[in-house]
Amino acid sequence: MKHSFNGPVVAAVFAFLLAAGMDSLALGANEQAVLQADHTLLQALGKSDKTTAGALLHDDFAWIDQAGKTRTKPELIREPALFTAGDTNLKAHDYGTVVYLTGTSQPASQKVRFVRVWVKDKSGWQIILHQDTTIFGKTASAQATVPVGTRCDNPCKTVPYDAPSVDAQAVVVSWEGLEDAVNHRDADAWASHVADEFVFNVKEDGNPLTKADRVATIRKQALGNTVTDIGTVIPGSMVVHVFGNAAVMTDRQQPTAGGSPYQAMRIWIKRDGRWQLIYSQQTTIEGSNPAVP
Repeated sequence: MKHSFNGPVVAAVFAFLLAAGMDSLALGANEQAVLQADHTLLQALGKSDKTTAGALLHDDFAWIDQAGKTRTKPELIREPALFTAGDTNLKAHDYGTVVYLTGTSQPASQKVRFVRVWVKDKSGWQIILHQDTTIFGKTASAQATVPVGTRCDNPCKTVPYDAPSVDAQAVVVSWEGLEDAVNHRDADAWASHVADEFVFNVKEDGNPLTKADRVATIRKQALGNTVTDIGTVIPGSMVVHVFGNAAVMTDRQQPTAGGSPYQAMRIWIKRDGRWQLIYSQQTTIEGSNPAVP
C-alpha cells in the first residue's frame, strides 16, 4: 500500500517545515514525501492512532532510545505515547531509496541527537529505524581503541552474521575492511570505505565527526598517540537491510575489556561500484555491565 496525503495534511507539513526553518521549495520529491510521512507518523503516535502509525512503520522497525533500549514495531504500537518528538534542527538527507532525517530533541531531561531512517520499497515510504544519542557536551571525546596490530578476527576478518543477499554480504565485507584499517592505523584504507560526506555521531557525543576528523585521528594514532585500550569490539548481533543502492546496518557492539556495550547504526551507499559508509551513530546501553578485562 502506498501512502498519499491530502491537501490539509500537505499544508500542515509545509507549515511545520517553515517552523523548522526548512525551505520546502528547495527540497526534492523524496525529501518532501518523507517529511510528509514523518510528520504524519509523529501526529499519529501523539494521538495514539495505531492504524496510521502501523502503516508507516516498517515490519523490522526499531526505536533505540537515549538509554540504548530497543523497542520494536509491536511494542511501539502498543504504547505509542512513549514516543515524543519536539524536533529542532531538522535536516533531510536523500539517497534515493533511503532518506534519513537528523536533528535534536528533548524527550526527557537531557537533549538528544536523533536519526530517523526512512526506506522505500513496494509498500512506499516506511520508517525502519529511530535512534537517539544523549548530548553531553560540545567537544567530542577521543574514541577508545586498541593497540595497533591487536588480533582482530571479529569484525576485521569475519562477522557472525549470515547475510541474506550478495549486496548485504558486500556491505559487511566493506565494514570488515573499514575495521581492519582502523586496527592497523591505515587512514587511506579506512577512507576508501567511507563517502566524503560521512558524518559520525559517537556515543561519547560532542560535535559530530566528519571523514576528515576520523582520518586525522587515525593518522595521529598511527604515530603512537593511542587512547584507552578497550580490547576488541565485537558485534553481538547484526542486521543489514538493502534497498537498491542504499543499505541500513544495525548491530549491538560489545567491547571485550573495560567498556559498556552500545547500539550502532550505519547507512551505506553503493557508489562507483563500492559500498561506502555515509552515516553512523552510536548509543551506550545504560545499565549493562562492562566486560571485565
